[in-house]
Amino acid sequence: MKAHLSLLAALLGFTAHGQITFSVATLPHEIGDYNRAYLATNVDVSGPLGNPGGPQRWDFSQPQASGEVIQRTDVVPPTDGGNQAPFPQATYAERARNESTGALTWSYYQVVPNQGREYYGFVDTNSNPDSPIKTFSAPTIDLPDPVQFTQTWTRSADFADFAVLIDFEVHFTAQARVDAYGTVALPDLGVLPALRVNEVHEYDYIDLTFGAFNYTNYFRDYYWLAPGVGKAVEIISPGSNTGAPPENFTSAAAMTRVFETGSVQPAAQTVSPLRLHLQDGQAILDWGAGANASGYRVEFASPLAAGNWSMCAEPFLNTWTEPVGTNAQRFYRVFAEP
Repeated sequence: MKAHLSLLAALLGFTAHGQITFSVATLPHEIGDYNRAYLATNVDVSGPLGNPGGPQRWDFSQPQASGEVIQRTDVVPPTDGGNQAPFPQATYAERARNESTGALTWSYYQVVPNQGREYYGFVDTNSNPDSPIKTFSAPTIDLPDPVQFTQTWTRSADFADFAVLIDFEVHFTAQARVDAYGTVALPDLGVLPALRVNEVHEYDYIDLTFGAFNYTNYFRDYYWLAPGVGKAVEIISPGSNTGAPPENFTSAAAMTRVFETGSVQPAAQTVSPLRLHLQDGQAILDWGAGANASGYRVEFASPLAAGNWSMCAEPFLNTWTEPVGTNAQRFYRVFAEP
């Protein structure tokens, strides 16, 4: 992966149990970024959810289980799939593909620094081929910037749906709180600092055809945010039509666990020289400025032997700083973006 990049194999520690602040700038959002995750449905989650607070450690590092399939998510241009017209503001899409069935979905976004990630809608030909395009009447910020422990936010979106000769207006609301922090252990990727988000989704379906088939569904969505990975783990409860599912549900409708991240972007440039020094508990990276670089990408691996690199940051200047500790090894590399 990116064999032409310069590599800084810097052996560093970082504070593995401190609270982190998650920035949307660390989300994979450059064309060519991707991840692969194990996807399970109807799975027992009576143990791994954990409790609010922290620091704590969540272990999702088990190898692929029987019944788990692999889902690959690629960051692609909004034009991918040919459905970009309803999402003119989107700067990229996430294309999720089930590697077993080939089923595809697209979600459309734009990252706005210091504001959050704007979500414009999605295309899913698998769940409802008669009404695959869901365009939100206004964008919703699904992740604010930054995200911190104890933070709360509310968002909403309205879109049209169609099912069995009935036109529906769907009003979606979500209430989220960052209720825990610590580290999350992932298969192949090792242990990463993370925040847990506890989010309740409400879907109100309003029957526009007959006026008689209104209904509401609720879901609870737990997800773990890790820098450079985004949603490292996501666990979604079964639906309920009587109110929010309990926080300690034991059976999940779906669970994903990321085990591989990377980029297939071919246009990265070598940076040289690349230097590291420690000062006042900080790891300071700096490198030669690229003459035509629009910015830089700092990636880390922990441990190096796994060969899996995740994004730390995308600074505009040719330097970057991170707190260090003594709890884990961390390796870095940097490349310039055209």
